[in-house]
Amino acid sequence: MQLRSFFDPRTKAWIVTNPSDCRLLISSEKLRPATYAEDYRALSQRFNIDFSALVFAFSHIPLCQHGENHARSRRAASEFLAARRTVVAAQIPEIAARHLSAFKREGELEVMSNIIEPMTQEYICLIAGIEIGAAQRLRHVSLIFDRSSGLSKRQATEAEIAALRELIISCLGQDAPEDEVGLRLAYFILGMDPLKGMLGESLHKIFESNAGRRLAEINYPDFPPETGVPFIERLVIRPFNFGNSTFNSGDRVRIFLQSFASEQSDLSRANFFGAGPHACLGRPLSVEIWKVLRRSFPRSSCARPCYHMLLGYRTMFSPVRTNWF
Repeated sequence: MQLRSFFDPRTKAWIVTNPSDCRLLISSEKLRPATYAEDYRALSQRFNIDFSALVFAFSHIPLCQHGENHARSRRAASEFLAARRTVVAAQIPEIAARHLSAFKREGELEVMSNIIEPMTQEYICLIAGIEIGAAQRLRHVSLIFDRSSGLSKRQATEAEIAALRELIISCLGQDAPEDEVGLRLAYFILGMDPLKGMLGESLHKIFESNAGRRLAEINYPDFPPETGVPFIERLVIRPFNFGNSTFNSGDRVRIFLQSFASEQSDLSRANFFGAGPHACLGRPLSVEIWKVLRRSFPRSSCARPCYHMLLGYRTMFSPVRTNWF
């Protein structure tokens, strides 16, 4: 098999876009997630800047762990979500209906700021068990994955992560175990932009392909057609040859999950949620949220023309491109 990949000198990473190759590399034992926690420890020592909140966050995010640490962290995250799923799923329709009611109002409507962003935040706060009022100020916590940020932006992100950690402690109590705090913090960080991006990207594609039609006339697909996480990033820990490419230890590899969006079947397209031990734990709830929106749109959107929606949406839409595996 030929690995359709190339080395991008701008990002200094191998780019892999072929779906079958991406599927193989997602779970390869020769690759590991980026070393965020270690990198921030080194950055803290180099510049004498406190990044302890970021180190704490990365030390508890399952998708940033490797080997046994990953398995243990993922198991705890899976058990946490399973315990809350019934409560969360019961509230999905009510939350969707309340936010989608904005379609019935007269005047200009911006989908991202008026509907998708506040609705996503309410879902994520519900999953993480966080008071939504205080969490509304924390709009950029997922920027922790942005490797292009300067020191000032990283310090601002550090402050937001520290505030989120304190907010969770205030909800759980001062004697809350660190692992419990870290787990809820991880769900807040991991869920916000991927869910917002998936909903926004999917609706944008649907609206664009149905421009001129009324929203209530559109046939919305059962499965979301796009992902909010276009790629994941890995580090090579054991060199290997695949096709005509040689990956050396320390090389960075970007596996483009976006490639699965072009697959014909929902089963194949679902790989943009990851696969195997690196599949997104929130996939079932994300798909359930999408299905509720799909059923609710014809009732909530009334006769609003799609092209008016599309214009407002394109102006606002700018999801953070996170590599959150």
